[in-house]
Amino acid sequence: MEYVEFPGVATPVSRVVQGAIGLFAQDDPARFAMLDAAVAAGINTFDTAVNYAFGGEGVDAILGRWVRHRGGREDIVFFAKGCHPEHPHWTPRVTPEAIAEDMALSRRQIGVDQLDLWMFHRDDPAMDIGILVEAVNAAIDRGHIGAWGVSNWTTARVEAAVEYVDAHDLRGPVANSAHWSLVDQLDEPWDDVVTLTGAHRAADRAWHQERGVRVVAWSPLAGGFLSERIGRDELESATEGHLADTARCYLNEVNWARRERATEVGRRHGLSLSQVALAWALHADFEPLVIVGNASVEEVEQSTAAERAELSPEEVDYIFSG
Repeated sequence: MEYVEFPGVATPVSRVVQGAIGLFAQDDPARFAMLDAAVAAGINTFDTAVNYAFGGEGVDAILGRWVRHRGGREDIVFFAKGCHPEHPHWTPRVTPEAIAEDMALSRRQIGVDQLDLWMFHRDDPAMDIGILVEAVNAAIDRGHIGAWGVSNWTTARVEAAVEYVDAHDLRGPVANSAHWSLVDQLDEPWDDVVTLTGAHRAADRAWHQERGVRVVAWSPLAGGFLSERIGRDELESATEGHLADTARCYLNEVNWARRERATEVGRRHGLSLSQVALAWALHADFEPLVIVGNASVEEVEQSTAAERAELSPEEVDYIFSG
């Protein structure tokens, strides 16, 4: 497993990050077995958010039980998020008050004094950038978080934050969690999300690399579009639900051709389509992290095998452009 350094985060961070979605449809023994297997395989970083909940069960609380089960959080890194808009009307809550509230809730439920990295889950462009930057720097000073970042912020907003910290000698954002995958995002799967896919976003990707703001990629498998479990007939016939959303956001001829070429390359390497898609995302020149939704020990093994896969530059180019 490859690890990277984040300013303010004491422990090196695995480039494969365990996501939250795989934790819902199982009980604690199965969850803990999978999480323990992830650590054993080299995945030491876990993505969570205060609003990640299903049936009244929150991921923060699940991770907290796991930490107690394993006897502590040694060498474990938590990426937490907060300030998500409130349902049902998506009322913005990107405020200093919500920052403090959500940090406190995550720390309490996970059972830790400090969150390694805390990220704004969404942005509110109406909020003054200086107020937000000052609030998260104050949280670092209090020891509540080690570093801060953003999720689904436009490059222009992240750049404004960097300019503010440069001018005021403060600690800047070290990460931006945005969509990145082999296929271009054609439409937003949810409101106010940001993708770095597509030729017209090349300058955004270059900016992150130049300024040292690490990309933490969500949905590298594009909502399952880059999984052999979903066929084209299913996507084309879907009229509602997750499959219809996946088709709306990712299904066109260019993306499908990339999927087919990834499958072809995978056959040569003994890898599945999903594994090649993860490997391709990790091979990007700006060295993103990828969030994976492992739900079993077997899926942990598949994800870590994908991280170890070596694609040649020619294969990376071929998969993308043919």
